[in-house]
Amino acid sequence: MSQAPRLTGTPTMRILSKTSGALVGYLYEWDNGDLQPAWFDGEVQGVLYEPMN
Repeated sequence: MSQAPRLTGTPTMRILSKTSGALVGYLYEWDNGDLQPAWFDGEVQGVLYEPMN
C-alpha cells in the first residue's frame, strides 16, 4: 500500500461470482498504484476477475 494519497481511481477489472457468474463489483486501480475492490453488496468469496475491454 502506497503512502501517497489516492486522488483518482479507474475500474480495471470486473469482479464476477464463480458460482453464478454475476457481476458483484469492480477492481479499481488508483493513481498511486493501489488496488481496491468496490463491492456492490458486501464482499463475496469465490470470485473471478475479468479485464475491462
